[in-house]
Amino acid sequence: MRQSRYSLAATPLKDPWEKREAWRYTGQFSRYNRLKGMFPGFGVGATAFVLYCVYEKLAATPGGH
Repeated sequence: MRQSRYSLAATPLKDPWEKREAWRYTGQFSRYNRLKGMFPGFGVGATAFVLYCVYEKLAATPGGH
């Protein structure tokens, strides 16, 4: 019996490499861990910038020049 082209597309095919590719999406290679390591110094830099702005606003003498 011949199946139509559309009914074949509706049935998912088993990927023979699925088990071998699973490591790419778990552990240290998960999406969260990849995004977390994308900007390693951003948190420290943003904190330092905010602290400097607060210091300048509160403690710096007016008329610096």
